[in-house]
Amino acid sequence: MHLRGIALLAVFGALSSPAHAQYEQQLGPLAGAVKQQMLEGWTAGVQDGWFTLHNPTKPDSEQTLYMNVGPAPDSGRVTDVNVVVKSANPKASIGVALSNRANKALCLLELTADKNTLLFCLQGQNRRDIASVPNVAKLDGSDRIRVVELPGAARFIVNGKQIGDVSNEPATGAELGIMAYDVGTFGIADFKITMTGNESGAAPAAAGLPARGGAGGGGGGATQKPQAPAAGQSGGDSNPGLPGEGPYPRFGGDTMRIVSVYIGIMRSIFMHEFGHALIGELELPSTGAEEDAVDIYSALQIVEPTMYPSDNKDVNIMAQDAAKYAALQWYYSGKLAERRGADASSAWQDEHTGDLKRFRNMLCIMYGGNPAVFESIAKHVGLEDRTRARCSDEFNKQNRAWNKILAPHTRVGTWTPEGQQAANAPGAPVNVVFQPSKRKIGNLFANNLSEAISNNIKLLGERYVLPRPVNVVFKDCGQLNAWYSPREGSITMCYELIENIAVMISDIEMGTVGGEVAAQGGGAAPGSAAPRQQPAQPGQGMPPSAIDELKDLGVPATTMLFTAPYKGPTPNKIYRAQVITTGDLVGMIQKDKNLLIVDTSGLRDTVPIGYPLPDAGSDGSVTDRLQQDLDAWLLKNNGGNRKAPVVILGAGMNDRSAYNAALRAGTLGWTVYWYRGGVEAWAANGLPTTSSMPKK
Repeated sequence: MHLRGIALLAVFGALSSPAHAQYEQQLGPLAGAVKQQMLEGWTAGVQDGWFTLHNPTKPDSEQTLYMNVGPAPDSGRVTDVNVVVKSANPKASIGVALSNRANKALCLLELTADKNTLLFCLQGQNRRDIASVPNVAKLDGSDRIRVVELPGAARFIVNGKQIGDVSNEPATGAELGIMAYDVGTFGIADFKITMTGNESGAAPAAAGLPARGGAGGGGGGATQKPQAPAAGQSGGDSNPGLPGEGPYPRFGGDTMRIVSVYIGIMRSIFMHEFGHALIGELELPSTGAEEDAVDIYSALQIVEPTMYPSDNKDVNIMAQDAAKYAALQWYYSGKLAERRGADASSAWQDEHTGDLKRFRNMLCIMYGGNPAVFESIAKHVGLEDRTRARCSDEFNKQNRAWNKILAPHTRVGTWTPEGQQAANAPGAPVNVVFQPSKRKIGNLFANNLSEAISNNIKLLGERYVLPRPVNVVFKDCGQLNAWYSPREGSITMCYELIENIAVMISDIEMGTVGGEVAAQGGGAAPGSAAPRQQPAQPGQGMPPSAIDELKDLGVPATTMLFTAPYKGPTPNKIYRAQVITTGDLVGMIQKDKNLLIVDTSGLRDTVPIGYPLPDAGSDGSVTDRLQQDLDAWLLKNNGGNRKAPVVILGAGMNDRSAYNAALRAGTLGWTVYWYRGGVEAWAANGLPTTSSMPKK
């Protein structure tokens, strides 16, 4: 396997084991156990923001979800989870267990349906009761269990009250998880494990936890009682498991996508700065603009893993998606600058090429190196055929040039056959340091991804013969930046820059606001960030549509407005609105007399009661003057009722103006339905049209 593929696989494992994405928000690192460990008679799901285990008919049945955690580190480990149990059997229970199957040992803290809190340990058939405390559990959705561990010892806390300690138990040091018992429904939310050794700011040892002592019960704890999770949310923290401030976009909980986005961002920034470092440290010639030259070097390094796939399908997918995001960040940034009408009067003086041109140059190199992988992006952004035809030559020329320039400084090897240095040639290393961060995304890298990324970056020190160490530091900088320092021979990677780009991508692709899930109308809201696409009202008596109005045309949903002339395939999903079909619209017309239908197509004919308003689908931005005018027009034409539904339609599935208008109206907070099939689908189903004379 390609070394970069191995490193990427390690990153994937470091972030999260493969899991049911729909359970990750509630179960975090435990989500991967669901599929493998569910027993017959038990079912799993998500309800009102909780991961639920349900056992309807099997008394005395016990369901566990375990993960291998190994011994607690010397600095400590904290497990934290929100639980609830509903059962007619007072002995039904849910709790946190430490287990070591090799030793046939278990320690379990459980909350029972009659509000008892029990802590006991088992070894074989021998049971040792440690604590039984009534009425600590409330069973109202606010109960929180914390387990604070040091090597060989653990303290169990419920709602801030210390229940008991265990030490020298054979159950510790192997597995940790959730156990549910008997008939009932059991809820779990906000499960997280923190390797910081801190519990409310104090180290476990400082809180009096014995390192190797006996077991005890009772006592009081200083842990603050958390709030119950809101419906559709896991606990009080929408970004579980990461300390620090700021947003943490989770891209719908899809682990592979999370890895792809964050690694793509990081590699694009780092490889650019490392290109500067190679030019500076090796005194390489750069006959053109250095910023452009290192963009090309970055693109060559990023596309390389996609050109030499491994035998691991997941690694290949992540390598490809990471490469796509490495380039797409420049496209998104450039398009946003266009929407803002960024001042170009002084841009020509910047040493960096404009973002869209940087995107074009990087994408062309990647497309030339692997057209099949980047074809979808090339089509989506409208990369012209004549440009694509040149990209193969551009890739070959740039790849040959960089290989030739670097060959005298490159060790010969399997992946560097052009190297002119011996495989064991002496040289300085590339060192990597991840500093702790005040930001969530900073700590994602520092706590979860640092080892795998460090190993990957250090390979560059094995590839090139460097005259002195290159020291790479990831840190909080207080600015959106990254840079190479020729004086120090160092590269600084700012967490803030990675966070800023991740939030931008999330807002565009997931419809979030500032990286957080947003409700229709722009407010913060719990739940999934996936576009809503359930039909508003089912049509009554309609035959199947004459065309597939929900067909996937390969265009992803976006919160950016499509630019003129608005012709081209549309997404089959939309943020801040709902997609409807012909049958749905017929039903809505029959049932709702307050329905307002807006047609942006500019065609002569439209659906009955449709208002022609082509300007509503104009490009620009959702904060421009047209946005205010559209809001005023909608208010005027529906009698001032902001709750009345609005249907937006265009000429058909290749009319992007209707998508724009639906996105604009949805952002304003209207209840919006996008009739994607438009006039074309309406007529194809044999339904009558009317003249679209302007209405006053």
